Amino acid sequence: MTMQMTSAPLLRGSLSPKSYSEEEIEKEAIRLQKVINQGTLWDIETCKTIAPLTLEINELKEKNDVFLIAHSYQTPDIVYGVADSVSDSYSLSKAARDAPQQTILFSSVRFMAETAKIVSPHKVVLHPSPEAGCTLSDSITAQDVRDLKAKYPGIPIACYINTTAEVKAEVDVCVTSSNYLKICEKLPGDKLIFVPDKLMGKHLTEHLEGKKEVINYDGECYVHATFTGNKIRSWKERTAKDGIQLQVLSHPECDSDVIAESDIVGSSEVLREEALRLGTEGKPDIMLITECGTADRIRAESENELNLIGTCVMCRYMKMTQLEDILQALREPHPDQIIELDEGIIKLAQNSLEEMFRLAE
Repeated sequence: MTMQMTSAPLLRGSLSPKSYSEEEIEKEAIRLQKVINQGTLWDIETCKTIAPLTLEINELKEKNDVFLIAHSYQTPDIVYGVADSVSDSYSLSKAARDAPQQTILFSSVRFMAETAKIVSPHKVVLHPSPEAGCTLSDSITAQDVRDLKAKYPGIPIACYINTTAEVKAEVDVCVTSSNYLKICEKLPGDKLIFVPDKLMGKHLTEHLEGKKEVINYDGECYVHATFTGNKIRSWKERTAKDGIQLQVLSHPECDSDVIAESDIVGSSEVLREEALRLGTEGKPDIMLITECGTADRIRAESENELNLIGTCVMCRYMKMTQLEDILQALREPHPDQIIELDEGIIKLAQNSLEEMFRLAE
């Protein structure tokens, strides 16, 4: 796909969808309602309103050979309406790397699209929402990492993948929520520096107690930092009075008191898989301690009745991208929607990501 910029690209939010026949819209709406599988929230009339957008997006993807990747936290119309691959950070990094298409559109927050560019520098990478940042990624800079290296010379630095390309270029290895324990165990020496998530770092510290000393940074994801062990205990007590055996599934970006109250801890993909498994085992009462998008996926993909108890927390950054943004980026991308990174940064950041792939597999 060759990016040809016009002198006056369409303003985001001002485009008009392509016209389709009533029959085409009806057929697409039926498909959308079936795959989203949340009839109350996404009824047939709602699906008809988005059908022209999903139809054109899917047409443009095929026409221009675009691979559309979406993180699990994206909205159901994106996840089930137009995405070719949906997963967590680790799996999506591999999907971007291995996709045969030469254009990747990443529906996510900014650092994830940067990661796709790092692993596939020869490809065009589109990110529809340049303003979709991340509090965790924004908590650390490349200079912060250089300061840590000066303070603790020779100590390996493991970096959670939720960071900018410049930060990835300064560390020894990247990790994700699905592999950080495994990778950090393999790093040489009896000390390591973990950046930037202090809550995941606390979990890592406990896991490596007696084996390695962990020097933690002071960043956090505002979504997962919202949850507390007290809130979970309160829910457990109330539901137990009604004879409900609550299964608590938590993301490792949560605090240690949340982890202690949890039955299962893992990445968004692990939580999705485990929730679906519990449903097949007749354990439908589940509390998800993560972003709301995971609950949407579980509702859509479960063949069993699940009772998702309690409230999730929505990430305002992950929910910034809408179908209109994706369509606009496919039609006429703005310069800031095309990921461009310095070649030197890409090369250095590739080292930390390649080390992640090597140690995780």
